Amino acid sequence: MFKSLRVGFTGLVIMATLAACGSTGTTTTSTNPTSSTSGSSATMPAATMVATAMPAATDATMSATMMAPTTAATMSATMMATATDATMSATAMGSTAMTGGAMSGKLTVAGSSALLPMMQEAAKEFQAKNSGAQITVTAGGSGAGRTQVCSGQIDIGDSDVKLSSDERSKLNCADAVETPVAIQAFAPVANKKGPGSVNNLTKDQLVKIFNGTSKNWKEVGGDDQAIVLVNRAKGSGTRSNMAKFLFAGDDKQFATGASEEDNSETVRQTVSQTPGAISYLGFAYLTNPDIIALQVDGVKADKADIQSGAWKIGGPGYAITKGKGSELAQAFIQFVTSSDFQNSDAFGKLGFVPVQK
Repeated sequence: MFKSLRVGFTGLVIMATLAACGSTGTTTTSTNPTSSTSGSSATMPAATMVATAMPAATDATMSATMMAPTTAATMSATMMATATDATMSATAMGSTAMTGGAMSGKLTVAGSSALLPMMQEAAKEFQAKNSGAQITVTAGGSGAGRTQVCSGQIDIGDSDVKLSSDERSKLNCADAVETPVAIQAFAPVANKKGPGSVNNLTKDQLVKIFNGTSKNWKEVGGDDQAIVLVNRAKGSGTRSNMAKFLFAGDDKQFATGASEEDNSETVRQTVSQTPGAISYLGFAYLTNPDIIALQVDGVKADKADIQSGAWKIGGPGYAITKGKGSELAQAFIQFVTSSDFQNSDAFGKLGFVPVQK
């Protein structure tokens, strides 16, 4: 009887183990500056959870335990019920599961290119702690982030500004949850050819440049070089922050520029390659040696001036979910806003200021 029981129980364990071997996979880290998908992903199926929770008993253990046939039947029924419960639970959670206390599943994050470097870094660190999580981070602009999260195309929409009341209504997004994830700032930037020795502009000078009144750098003390406006596309949170500073929020006062770009990296490249060009970027992009970050009214564009309140262009950046979001989305946002991440060297080097000092 003991031999028969050992064979029966071992068979159950083997069946559970074989069923568990059907889902493994890996992901790669993208080199695209507007996309980041890193870490490994292996969502644990229900059978794996059962097999892991109940390791196979050894022959010695089984031999030492006096078990009636009815007990073996009870064990078999219990294991089947447990597997069914685990399957139902995994199905209900969608692409999110708990594996040994760590998070697993897939998460899509898109929107603000100003927040992109920070969210990419957060995704990399979160996946290192949760190997079963696969987080894809892309840009596209704050407007796209707000629209796509409200329509259910993505899990988290990054934005440099909050949803307007009109957007909440039109996008059917009254239940949106907007979590501040960083204090960010924006600065005017220029190609090295044009400003000449000028590294500081007044707010009035910037207003005249961006509304098209000033057309040559020599009008503000620079070279005899035509000014080339490079704007962000309408709906961009970076553009909205500049409009708030320059034009009290009236986006229509921006002059039509040579181009309107969808993301910060394209702006950086365009400005660095175009003599006379001027635009605006988040602080995470200011360290590039091919562009000049301009002071405004004698205040330097750096983290210390953001913290002191001396720098006037910027505000909170937001992670937006429709409703509370999935368990994985909530866990990721909690990590982004944690003191460990916000006070880390990686976060600080990007020029962001913690949402909570």
